[in-house]
Amino acid sequence: MPHRASLLLAAWLVIPALSRPPLLAGQTVSPTTGPATSLAAPDSALSLTGAVDLARQQGLLRQLAEARGRIADGRVRESTQWLNPTLEWRRENLGSPLQPDIFATAYVPFDLTGRRLALRGASTAGRGRVQADLQHERRMAELAVARGWLEAASARELSAVQQEQAAALQELARVDSTRVREGLVAEAVGLRTSLEADRAQMTAVRARQNEGEQLLQLSRQLGQTVRAERLAALMAPELPAAPDSMLAISTALRSRPDLLARELAVMEARKRLAAEQRGVLGEVQLQGGTKETGGFMTGQLGVAMPLPLFNRNNGARERAAGELREAQLLHDDARRALQLSVLRARQHYLALRSTRDAAASFDARATTLVQSARVAYREGHLTLTELLDAERAAVEARTAHRQWMVDAWLARLEFELALGARLDAQSPLDLPLLTPSTPSGR
Repeated sequence: MPHRASLLLAAWLVIPALSRPPLLAGQTVSPTTGPATSLAAPDSALSLTGAVDLARQQGLLRQLAEARGRIADGRVRESTQWLNPTLEWRRENLGSPLQPDIFATAYVPFDLTGRRLALRGASTAGRGRVQADLQHERRMAELAVARGWLEAASARELSAVQQEQAAALQELARVDSTRVREGLVAEAVGLRTSLEADRAQMTAVRARQNEGEQLLQLSRQLGQTVRAERLAALMAPELPAAPDSMLAISTALRSRPDLLARELAVMEARKRLAAEQRGVLGEVQLQGGTKETGGFMTGQLGVAMPLPLFNRNNGARERAAGELREAQLLHDDARRALQLSVLRARQHYLALRSTRDAAASFDARATTLVQSARVAYREGHLTLTELLDAERAAVEARTAHRQWMVDAWLARLEFELALGARLDAQSPLDLPLLTPSTPSGR
């Protein structure tokens, strides 16, 4: 259920699933200049896939899954066990001159209406619903962990970019200060570069602080301390062709556990309604025992059953009918919401995919721009304002590239969650692989 899923997502933890070897471990940082290249992680670096796998192995949701599984199994067992008999012993004529009467009677309840059989079916469907809900919540939690890793890796690299610019502007301010003392440039130029260098330094400090905050959040999700140098490089995802709209929707209808949970909820409610409809007569009791009077012992045999004169289980039947109607409405709404989510996720994925070529060249073009601008400024071909504009443009381009990589990863993962299937083996999510022969869109 949505509210339950959001609550568990706040824990940012996942349960174990079928593990796959990390696909991104050992990757190096994408080609950038300056400190960004120094962030290359060792072969044991924590990749995106590795982070999700690690979260599966330890977390609150795993423990909750075990507890909920026991609850669901217990309900099924309750509905399948025999009802306990009742044993009664009674002595009469106490304090009377008459010889006491001694009774020993056993009562054995029997369900002759099929109510318990219907309840058993409802409990079995309920157990399946719980498992489907947990599977959906696990997938959403995996996305939360992936988002946390992407934000941390992006913050680390953006911090390096800001540090590089701060160092470059500090060097420019030092050179211009010397040129001011030598009378080669106006004092205003030295003041401007000094101000820009200090501003860049403050921005770098904020970027480093954000890096630390994102690492703390990721550490909380994984249940262990994660340092910046341990993270693998942020790499652009593979963006395979998307299945067409009709195929995407049909795949989701077959694969999404949240929709399966709603279907099982309808089945569970239908079984409970059948049980309440059969519960008008109640349970029949067979009675058997002995009676001892005056030294003589006789046997007893009887049958007891409630008479549905006043209570015909109308309230329970009405409640069960309402619950069935509610379950049907929620299922229909979930089906419509599923189709909308698939189309929206596919559109977002295709939009990010269409910009991958432009985004891929951002770092290279930013490096060329800033290097050319610095040389031209030293040679007097650019003004200080033009140089600073080039510096900002380069930083913005590098920032945009890393944000695109984060957005592209999230667009892919959200699309796969909407599908209920991975587009290819590169996905860290615990999802079945989409059929390779699937017709594709752009």
